[in-house]
Amino acid sequence: MAQAHGENLKQAMDTLRSHKLRSALTVFGVVLGVSVIMLVAALITGFDNTVQDMVKQFGADTAFVSKWDQGMHGGDRPLEERQRKPLTVEDAKALRELCPAVKNVTAFLQTNWQQSHTVRTKSGEVTAIDFRGVQANFGQVYANASTVEGRFLADGDDQHREKVVMLGENVSPVLFPEGHPIGKDVFIDGSAYTVVGVVEKPKGGFGGGDEDRRVLIPYNTFAKIYPAADEVNMRFQAYDGLLDQSVDQATEVLRRSEYAVPGV
Repeated sequence: MAQAHGENLKQAMDTLRSHKLRSALTVFGVVLGVSVIMLVAALITGFDNTVQDMVKQFGADTAFVSKWDQGMHGGDRPLEERQRKPLTVEDAKALRELCPAVKNVTAFLQTNWQQSHTVRTKSGEVTAIDFRGVQANFGQVYANASTVEGRFLADGDDQHREKVVMLGENVSPVLFPEGHPIGKDVFIDGSAYTVVGVVEKPKGGFGGGDEDRRVLIPYNTFAKIYPAADEVNMRFQAYDGLLDQSVDQATEVLRRSEYAVPGV
């Protein structure tokens, strides 16, 4: 048997020597094929990790609630959407009280998307900011709203309509190139606010479009300064493993008020 294996090996080597080009191409094809498979596997793993990071940004077991249907839309919104009543803070309270699977709910207020806002100091200016009026628990529900400097907005700020602000991690160095923004003033649409904190830039994201232009002020302060603002959105957090149940419960509660189905 050993002799037979030796003969087979000798015959194989003779074949390789006599067909060097074909052998080289075969080896090259095998190496190339394995390399491509490894590259695709690496790309898939990287993409999967990126998607996971993006999901983690918003917090585990969370769902988004809006008056408007989510996704790409061309032209005007359908009449059915436009006729829906705006969401309110009372709706957030209803979800918290009437949905056993819901652990926490936060509401935030924005002006119409067509209205642009600018924040500035003597040292710099940032336009087209992501400007929101948020509740004190915004940073608890949104995992991508951690404080890297100073403090987060407090219930007292909201109750007393204080003119305080948190800056996104990309906004702060533009307005304060020397650093140390806490306690200093910025002007948003001409109104002065005192900086109390800097919110961490979200991790993950695709390409270079992950710039953090968030500027956050207390919910009730926003409502006072911009009385016409009615774009209330919410995000709620479910108890562990109960996201599907929380969405069903929230859908039922909101449908009683003829509102939109939450989008996860």
